[in-house]
Parts: sequence; C-alpha cells; structure tokens
Amino acid sequence: MLTENEMLQSMRFRSEVSLQITLDQDYNIPDNKADMEKMVVENGEVQIQNVKVMQDKMIVKGSLFWRIAYLKDRQSCTLDHMEGELPFEELVNMDGVTEDARIRTDWEMEDLRVTMIHSRKISVRSVLNLKVRAFAIEEIPAVSGFSKSDANRCQRMEVLPVSQIAVHKKDTIRIREEVNLPGNKANIVEMIWGEVQNRKMDIRPQDEKLLLRGELSVFFLYSGENEENPFEYAEAELPWYAELPCSGMREDMIVSSHLHKISQSLEMKADMDGEMRSVMAEMVLEIDMTAYEEKQVNLAADVYSLKTKLTPVYREAAVEHVLIRNQAECKLYDRLRMPGEHSGILQLCHPWAEIRMDRLEVTEGGIRAEGVADVHILYVNEDDRLPLNIAAAMLPFSCVTETGILPADVNFEVQPYLDQISAVMLDGDTAEIKMTIRLDTLVWETREKKVMTDIEESETDDDYVESLPNMTGYVVRKGDTLFLLGKQFCTTAEEIQRINHLEKEDVSEGDRLLIMKHMAF
Repeated sequence: MLTENEMLQSMRFRSEVSLQITLDQDYNIPDNKADMEKMVVENGEVQIQNVKVMQDKMIVKGSLFWRIAYLKDRQSCTLDHMEGELPFEELVNMDGVTEDARIRTDWEMEDLRVTMIHSRKISVRSVLNLKVRAFAIEEIPAVSGFSKSDANRCQRMEVLPVSQIAVHKKDTIRIREEVNLPGNKANIVEMIWGEVQNRKMDIRPQDEKLLLRGELSVFFLYSGENEENPFEYAEAELPWYAELPCSGMREDMIVSSHLHKISQSLEMKADMDGEMRSVMAEMVLEIDMTAYEEKQVNLAADVYSLKTKLTPVYREAAVEHVLIRNQAECKLYDRLRMPGEHSGILQLCHPWAEIRMDRLEVTEGGIRAEGVADVHILYVNEDDRLPLNIAAAMLPFSCVTETGILPADVNFEVQPYLDQISAVMLDGDTAEIKMTIRLDTLVWETREKKVMTDIEESETDDDYVESLPNMTGYVVRKGDTLFLLGKQFCTTAEEIQRINHLEKEDVSEGDRLLIMKHMAF
C-alpha cells in the first residue's frame, strides 16, 4: 500500500564507561637546559587524537602535553623551562557497542604533578578521568498518512513532540590574539611559562553557522632585558569571536556542545618598532556539537478500511524530546591561608582553576551539581632563594539549576564553565578568592514509542462483516473512542457523530450511542 512517511529518528543508549587513567613517565632534562634547583609551576592539556570503535570495545589514543618552569640558579633567581608529550593508548570494553555507534568522549585532567628526582631528571604524573558514551541512531520511516485519499479508509492521527538531531559536528577552533606589553615592562628575551584559559564562553546557533564568543585569559612569565629582575610577567584578558560553518543549522535550534582546550602556545614577536614587546597567544579548542530541531510530528497511530482488511505494522522507537535548557550561576568565595614556609608575599601574580564535577542529581526543584574547583595561585615571595611559588586549594561547590518538577528517568547533562576568578591579599598570609562558575544544563526525556512503519492490505473478512448487526445500541465503556467503535462496528467516527448529533468526538463512560453499519460498495 502506498503511504506517506515521516522519517523519525530513534536514538538508543548502548553503553557508558567511566575510567581513570594514570600516566607516569620520567624525563631527562635536555643537554641544552640548565640543572634544576627546584620545581616552580606546571600545567598541561590532554588531547584525544583517535577513537577506534570495534565490536564491544574501543581504543582511545591521546597525549598529555605538559610544560614546566623551574628555578635553575638560586643565587641569581633565574628560571628555565621545559615541555614534553606523554602519549597514551587505552582499551575500553563496552558491551553492546558496534562499529557504527556514535561515540561521545569527555575527559578531564584530575591531577598533574611534576616532581624533581634529581637535578637532571623529573617525574611527570597525571590522573585522567575518561567518560565514554555510545549511542545507536536509526532513521525509521513512520507512516503519516495515505498517498491517495479514500473515503473508505480511516486513520487515527497523533501528534508527537520530538527533538531530532539536525546537525552533529566535531571540529577544532583556533583562536589567536595579540598581547602587547605595558610600558613599565621590560622587553622580552625568552618566554618561560604561560597559561591561556578560556572564560565567559557563549555559544549561539545562527542560520548555517555557529557563533562562539569568549575571553582569553593570558598570563606568561618571561626573562627580560632588565638584568635587575630575574623574571617578568604580564597578563591580559582579550575578547574573541569565531564562526563555525554548520550546514543545516538554524537560529531556533537547541545546541548541546562539549568543549575541551587541547593546546596552547605563546610566541614572542617584535612590535612596529622592532622591539620584542608583543606575544601572540593561541588556544585550540575541540568542540563536539549537537543541534536539536524541535518538531511536532503527525503520525498515523491506527488505520482501518471499510472495504479491505488493513493490518498496521509497528516497531519500537526511542524518541527524544528536549524538556529544558537553562543556566545557573554559582559564586564562590573563600579565604586561603598562604604557605607558611615562606613569609612576606610581595604580590599575587596569577590565579587559575580547573572545575571538576563530582555528582549530579535530580532534586525537587531542579538539578543539583556538586563539584570541586582546583585553585592555584602563583605569587612572588620575599625569599631570594625561592622568589616564585604556588599556593593551592580545593574549593567545593554546590549549585541547583532550576527546572521545576521533572518526569521520572529523565536524561540530563551539565557543562561547567569558569567565567571569572580573582585573588587579592588581605594581610600577610591570607588571600581572598572569588570565582564565578556557570552551569549550562540540558534536560531531555527518551520515550519508547510504538511507531507504525507499514500497512499490510488483504481481503476483508466477509463473515465477520455479515455477522455485525445493521444497527446497534451501545453503552460507552472505559477506554472507548469513536474511532475504535467505528473500527469495531464497520463504520466511521464521523458517521457515529452525525447519527448521534454529537458536537465533538469526545465520549464518556456510560454514554448511549446508536451505531449503524456502513455498507461500502
């Protein structure tokens, strides 16, 4: 039978695995680098380079890119630097996963520690949290009506709200901004260490593209031309803007995005006068983006004919529907007692933090997110033997994104963003830390739905039709509808409504109806 079809997207969750990967490697300091007196500061990024999916398993390949600054001469308080790559490969068992599964991989670096073994050797150790989710997506041709009109065919329609994936894209975004030194800073001789972080992230869909805005928080240490100062530092906050082409994107779509910083670089350059007073800051973000299109789909729920026998063919589909997209802002305030081993802090140079989510749960009024902000503060110390040092603290947070009362067994994801962080000295040994964490929350439900995919047509059962009385007095039972009664007694809902002078199709239990068999020729 010729039918009109609506392609319905069925997305089934297959498997989820969370694992912790420990990376541990020793490195010799290169011959062109000075001996290490003491470690000062380290940072790094994780980059997932390849995910190979196989039956019931997958292989994840990536690298940890790390960089350090260390004290090389206690007498002159001079610094040196070093960087490297620590590759890894992990086999992940995932029951039920097939090669055509859609994979979403999220990761965070829980810890990075670089320790000095001796003056020519260091140990790099890191703990990575990896979360892998696998989905199976299938396009199902759902019957939405008949190709040709026929007065003897009857169909019951239903409206199904769905949120279907219209655009899915993985890409990288390269951001480059120039930092110019203030007039009171010395010219750059050598870059030592730096941190490039993304702040105030904003992602908005537009027709055929995705708009991204944010702010680069740039900090770097360098050796300058002023011999009286063993090191200098500078910082800047630079707004940035990018457009990501996305075929099929529309402004009214709902976007879910996962962002990871996978690399950074700081390159000194000459200004217009030929002096080394500029730095090109670069950050590369990896984005895994899904855009949902909200639709009201009209589907045939049941059919019958007065002339032939129609048998609907159904199959189960997992239909998604986005319920809520919301944001919450969490402000943190704390006082950090600075390390007591070195008194006399001259200046706080640079605070930064990594946000880790520990727990998510549905509450009465929303979704509660609990986690930890791993805060570090680089500061200048009076001690000539160790002029630069690090203070660290773990600040817990708890924040609720308002959603109202949610149905049972909803799905949700929460993406944390660090919008702002500051640190100021209150007295000789106490620093005040202020942070703003933004939580982007997406809530959706997945419903198992019986969907009509085909209609089989055969000869009608003449004996059954003949056995039906031409006229029937009927008392409405619970669950009855005019459509079901028309199907049972070989007539139409419109005909029952006309004969009984009903203004609408709604009937209630106990109503009395007159039903006449329709004779089709």
